[in-house]
Amino acid sequence: MKRLWRLLGCLALAALAVNVTIEFASRKSLPAVAGYLFGSPLVFLVNTLLVLAPFLPVFFVRRKFFAAAVAAFLWIAAGVANGVLLMFRTTPFTATDFRLVKYAASLLTTYLTWPQISIGGAAAAAVLAICVAVWRKVPADPQPVNLTQSACVAAVGMAVIWGSLNLAMLSGLVAVRFGNIGQAYEAYGFPYCFANSLFNTGIARPDEYSREVVAEVEAEALKPEKLYSLESNKTPNVIMVQLESFFDPTLWLKNPVEKDPIPFFRYLVRDYPSGYLNVPSVGAGTANTEFECITGMNLDFFGPGEYPYKTVLQKRVCESMAYTMRGLGYRAHAIHNNEATFYDRHKVFAQLGFETFTPIEYMYRTEKNPTGWCRDEVLVDEVFKALDSSVGQDFIYAISVQGHGKYPSFEYYCEQIRDMDRFVKKLVYQLARRREPTVLVLYGDHLPGFEWSQEEMANRSLYQTQYVVWNNMGLPDVKIDLEAYQLTAHILNLLNIHEGTMPRFHQHYMKKSVMEKEEYLEAMELLEYDILYGGQEVYGGESPFEAAKMEMGTVPIIQKESACYAGRIVVYGENFNEYSVVCVDGKPVETVFVGQDCLTGDGGTWEEGKKITVQQIGRDKVPLGTARQMFEP
Repeated sequence: MKRLWRLLGCLALAALAVNVTIEFASRKSLPAVAGYLFGSPLVFLVNTLLVLAPFLPVFFVRRKFFAAAVAAFLWIAAGVANGVLLMFRTTPFTATDFRLVKYAASLLTTYLTWPQISIGGAAAAAVLAICVAVWRKVPADPQPVNLTQSACVAAVGMAVIWGSLNLAMLSGLVAVRFGNIGQAYEAYGFPYCFANSLFNTGIARPDEYSREVVAEVEAEALKPEKLYSLESNKTPNVIMVQLESFFDPTLWLKNPVEKDPIPFFRYLVRDYPSGYLNVPSVGAGTANTEFECITGMNLDFFGPGEYPYKTVLQKRVCESMAYTMRGLGYRAHAIHNNEATFYDRHKVFAQLGFETFTPIEYMYRTEKNPTGWCRDEVLVDEVFKALDSSVGQDFIYAISVQGHGKYPSFEYYCEQIRDMDRFVKKLVYQLARRREPTVLVLYGDHLPGFEWSQEEMANRSLYQTQYVVWNNMGLPDVKIDLEAYQLTAHILNLLNIHEGTMPRFHQHYMKKSVMEKEEYLEAMELLEYDILYGGQEVYGGESPFEAAKMEMGTVPIIQKESACYAGRIVVYGENFNEYSVVCVDGKPVETVFVGQDCLTGDGGTWEEGKKITVQQIGRDKVPLGTARQMFEP
């Protein structure tokens, strides 16, 4: 038995060494690790105990050294992954990143050079080789496993770990929820924060949640006020454009660029309704700012680092700005000049009520910037295609991508947002010439991923971008700072629209004093839980919303004729692009884009009776839609 207790002591020392290694990988300097260790020794102890947990299975196997080595390697690998990610973004490594592996793989060459990728691959191979060598060379424990004694020692170890963790959370030594995930990892350590992100997902059921309490919130904050009525020639198109990594460089006190890269946006901010927008992420996390703006929901109530696009919205329809505007007679469109499958938008946008979605796979005449992202100018044509696709008014939500990292330099970043500023100017000028009542909301999703601190910002925040509301309706020039989840409520309020559950809720509380903020947040959490995880009592027990039958693109892709000549398939039609792929019985073949009216494909697999179709397929090989056939070939 003494031998097992000594083994537990050795494993605890190993866990301590692993914890130091993990924090060094994240903080990247020994003085920073020492400052954390001696500045927060109890937090460091809690993290060391958490690191110890995966070592406890060692007691139940004979190859104890191998099991301990695997546990150590897994922790260190996670710590190194965190350190690498922090080189390219401000958001640390969380469990949610496992859901984004396929996207990360597609972006490897954007953020890493081939030598760096090769070094990483070699390191992974070396670790695997070491594990194999340990398995083969290190002998197994000659003594058989005493399950009773091993279970006793492991149970004591787990009891200490579990008790210490719960005591730390109950005493406030570590936080359960993170308002700023980057600061949380700095304050509470990687092991605790990563474990929190692994097990703490979704919105926990509020203690006071019940049908009666929801009814009280509804009576207090969701009473209809002056409901909007559609009047001829006074109903505006509402267009929201989320600008990738867009912010005012002059807010950075160390800005090395003298020439203003965003003069037109600055003019808009001066002369139209505008303000700062508090967003939920920095350096990355586009989809989370998107989620808050579209739904009016606060991400602080979800698990740390969670992307609702990858969790709850995979299976649940959610009330949104799209549903609200459709209820007023609008047609709802989404546009994004990047792959449709990124963050699963090709699935999620239907859950949010969008009737059409135009990703890059359905766009034409796209151009790429030097780092491979599509330039935003293409969005101008796509916005007008959406406007022209319906008879009535439209709600359009467009997401830009040109400002995406990685950036070779800050000067390069400024060149990209200068381009984006020109895109905004072109869009505004063309909308002004259209002479339809229009509201255009422009805002940045988050700050770019540079290494800077909030002390270096003129506004003392890394979580603030700017928004502006261009319009040709003479809306009052209101200057107000907002949370991202309040943005659509504010826009609707400017238009005297008081529809939608979350917009009405925010409009009610935004008129009240800041002293009622706690009440506001508690009621907001209750509503969000009810809508996404609870009994949907706010709707009477059943959601009135159904997933939209979303169409891809606003311009139909049409297949007219097809035939096979000399081993080549030739397809004629309309509106083909570089993502149009010839398929034989549903299987893609090598395709050449000849023009918008013609494709050719490898006819080696074609035989009489096999069906020829055209599908839109992106880089990840996911079919997004099939061209309409005017008649069978």
